[in-house]
Amino acid sequence: MIHPGRRVGGRATRCIALSTLLAALALGCSEPRPPDVVFVTLDTTRADHLGAYGYPLPVSPALDAFAGESMVFERAWSTAPWTLPAHASMLTGKYPTSHGAHFDARRGNSNLGEAWDDPSLADVQANRLPESEVTLAELLRDRGYATAIFAGGPWLSPPFGLVQGYERQDTDVRRLGGRSARELTDAALAWIAEIPESRPLHLLVNYYDAHAPYEPDEARLLPIEDYGSDDDVAKGPHRMRRIRHERAIHGFLRKYDGEIREMDHHFGRLLDGLRAAGRYENALVVVVGDHGELFGEHDLYAHPTWHYEELLRIPLFVRLPGGRGAGTRVGAPVSVVDLLPLIADELGIPLPGGVEGRPLGERTLVIAESFEDPRAIARLGPEYDRRLTTGIRAPWKLITSSAGAPQLFRLDEDPKEQTDRAADHPEIVESIGAELERAKAQMSAPQPAAPEAVDGTTVERLRELGYIE
Repeated sequence: MIHPGRRVGGRATRCIALSTLLAALALGCSEPRPPDVVFVTLDTTRADHLGAYGYPLPVSPALDAFAGESMVFERAWSTAPWTLPAHASMLTGKYPTSHGAHFDARRGNSNLGEAWDDPSLADVQANRLPESEVTLAELLRDRGYATAIFAGGPWLSPPFGLVQGYERQDTDVRRLGGRSARELTDAALAWIAEIPESRPLHLLVNYYDAHAPYEPDEARLLPIEDYGSDDDVAKGPHRMRRIRHERAIHGFLRKYDGEIREMDHHFGRLLDGLRAAGRYENALVVVVGDHGELFGEHDLYAHPTWHYEELLRIPLFVRLPGGRGAGTRVGAPVSVVDLLPLIADELGIPLPGGVEGRPLGERTLVIAESFEDPRAIARLGPEYDRRLTTGIRAPWKLITSSAGAPQLFRLDEDPKEQTDRAADHPEIVESIGAELERAKAQMSAPQPAAPEAVDGTTVERLRELGYIE
């Protein structure tokens, strides 16, 4: 069993005894198939809206059941509050500065217009993941795995570089709000059925339902009485346009939960399909959120480039082959950059150079980053004209800005980050700040490609997605 704070054992440390192997060869048996690797990302899904993390409403029965079969990480954070850099960190084991897939003050070299074949979205720009970066899919493909990605959202489209190493790329997102969990699960199960039983597979499914706009099936909505009083929407300077059409916060959260329930149902179907195909018991299954969502906390909505816990704290479940460690609650801090090292160690695969993830139990500082987004600056104001770098060293969290004073929060006493303690504890600000500077100095940013020519302006689709005011 894996224990919190103990390095996950590699496959090489669990080899069959030589005598057993020789006996198997004498009988004409081949070496067992390597574990399948199933990677499920829950876009925009807050940890505190899942039963496994204490949510009181019956929103996530399949995920909660899966939690009992896996290790549940109680203190997991993303490296960024939005999809592209967070997924790039998961797949490369690097921070945004190092992998380069993030917003850029120079506009970026790829855009949603290219991903959606829609010039009107061309000013939604970011830097793609460079071809020089080595991804999880590339590592597994080169070792004989069948690889496939089924993406619900546009940031996992080919123009942004995250599909490197995937032989099957089912990423054609054409519908406002992304592709449904039903569609993705159907496609993933059909692909699994095509792979010979003797060949290991790596599957990435990006469930997008919890991302705005929220349009759940009425059957997925919980009773409105479960959501409290009919208060007006909280006023805030950065609320997204779509919020103005909602009568109350509780109604908005009800729709969000309805989308999670829909996603959860189809996640359960995916696991059932793996079991039916004989690919679950020996699989390594990682289920992780990429970032969260704000519903009026700090007078903010959706997921702008801020670093509050509602955005960075994520759900993370890891099921090891054979169910080792099932039911373990891991209290050690973990970042999404640690996932690639965990998987590589479990499979006995050497890591590529430059990986910044750490073995379980060895992380003392969690880092998150955000970069200038010219579009957000133009539409939401000059306070977005800054870079944020966050360092979390329990119990303290320091948020630094390139254009303002740092903020310091004590998460064990103030989990909602209501009281800035920076003025009271300058020594902690200095200490964590120095750690961040040392970590940043070791990061090596890739050289981005030249920006492509763009045309057009954003349209209602982009506003409904919540990317602009």
